[in-house]
Amino acid sequence: MARSLTVHPPTAAQLRRIHLCLEAPLQPTQRRRAEALLLLAAGHTAVFIARLLGTHANTIYAYFRAFARHGLRSLRATTRGAPPRLTPAQRRAIWRLAEQSPLRLGLPFARWSLAKLRAYLIRQRLVRGISREHLRRVLKKGGSACAGCGASS
Repeated sequence: MARSLTVHPPTAAQLRRIHLCLEAPLQPTQRRRAEALLLLAAGHTAVFIARLLGTHANTIYAYFRAFARHGLRSLRATTRGAPPRLTPAQRRAIWRLAEQSPLRLGLPFARWSLAKLRAYLIRQRLVRGISREHLRRVLKKGGSACAGCGASS
């Protein structure tokens, strides 16, 4: 059963402004919001719009609720999400450290493992906490040739 939608479609003046917004550079989510509003004005259902735009119907309903509350300001809202876990400086420090031999740092092993590197980062207070999986992804993005830690492919 389709959800009832109590959002009024954009007015003619709002549609003109939406078209103007679409001519300017937008983030993908902002563009998708504007397109969803145009499709709403054309009389399409949220489920149809979701299929057409390749997103979930709940996302389209959220766009429409935001439009009902905030009007066209909802188009300019950026997507929220979790803040980055590491600063760029922390990432660079991790990459530099992973390329060094643990022996040079006075540690009793010749190669890093993810567990050993993680423990060292926390002990040296370079990071407050990091999972081995997240550390592996950080190293992989940095192209680290961390021998023995399984981070490079």
